[in-house]
Amino acid sequence: MRELPGDVFVTGQLLAAQMQALAEQGVMGFINNRPDMEAPLQPSAVDLESTALELGIDYYHIPMSGGISPGMIQASVTAFKTMPRPIVAFCASGMRSSALWGFAHVDKLGVDGVLDAIKEIGFDLEQIRHPLTQYMAELNAKDGES
Repeated sequence: MRELPGDVFVTGQLLAAQMQALAEQGVMGFINNRPDMEAPLQPSAVDLESTALELGIDYYHIPMSGGISPGMIQASVTAFKTMPRPIVAFCASGMRSSALWGFAHVDKLGVDGVLDAIKEIGFDLEQIRHPLTQYMAELNAKDGES
């Protein structure tokens, strides 16, 4: 498990028993960024959501495959802003979860801050610099309209 700023952890696929153990350690929310049936024997999002509900833990399923869409970004921003911390976000390796975390935190950390934090945990996501910069410009334009 790798820690990002803001009491957020990213990791690979979680199983129900792992979610239970993490909840017992104080985790308050899970974000599943893995599409269903991406790999054999992968637990379904519905089953993982049921586990989270049984544990009384917040859960979002924001599957990412291919590129990052505006809907994924908005759902991630909502999840990270509304969920109690600590949060564990997961996918196959934690890389996609890190990318979506970046979009949800670029307003506070800036593009370089986000990419530096992601690089510190072992992922080089320089390829999202341009989309992050564009998204940051859109946020700043909206702030200027307010």
